[in-house]
Amino acid sequence: MTITADSSPGAAERPPSKGAQTRQAVLAAAIERFGRDGFRATSVADIARDAGVGGTVAYSYFPNKEALFLAAVDEDAAAVIDAGFLRVFNNPDLDDWQTQLIVTLVDAVDHHPLARRLLARLEPEVTARVLDIPALEDVRRVCADRLRRDQGTGEVRPDIDPVRVADGLVSIVLSVLMSAVQLGPAITAEHGPDVLAVIRAAIDPVRS
Repeated sequence: MTITADSSPGAAERPPSKGAQTRQAVLAAAIERFGRDGFRATSVADIARDAGVGGTVAYSYFPNKEALFLAAVDEDAAAVIDAGFLRVFNNPDLDDWQTQLIVTLVDAVDHHPLARRLLARLEPEVTARVLDIPALEDVRRVCADRLRRDQGTGEVRPDIDPVRVADGLVSIVLSVLMSAVQLGPAITAEHGPDVLAVIRAAIDPVRS
């Protein structure tokens, strides 16, 4: 699933094909089942049954269970990002976007059990691979674009590399989310201001 920072109305899209609808039904069932029962306890047959399709239909779209799991994680992560990340980044009038970014993401994760499982490190076999899902790559790109734009308006230091800082910012935010899920939201309230202070020190211009 590709994430874009700006969405503009265009020509009416064609309705999805039957195959696309079937794939989406399988993916939706996978998100729910993996989020509830986890990777090990879930079979592709379980997901196919939940999606209302034949037991082997899922293999027409995903070669194996791991590929289906990663696709489900990517889709669910994209939904979290859309609700908790783009809502902040798409608001050019929001000056304190760093604070709002963490707050809205923590709230969004609460509504996505599969994303929570990953952040809680309940899927150790595949956690490392999740860091390379397209949704996170898109987040890094969107974040770099915002930093670059804010450099142009003088809101971000002109001497930083937007791409490298965006990578670091996404890593920090992921760490905060993991802490919030594993240790409880109180940890975010307690240490969130310290994290934000570090982020601001890294990107805010020096005011004379």
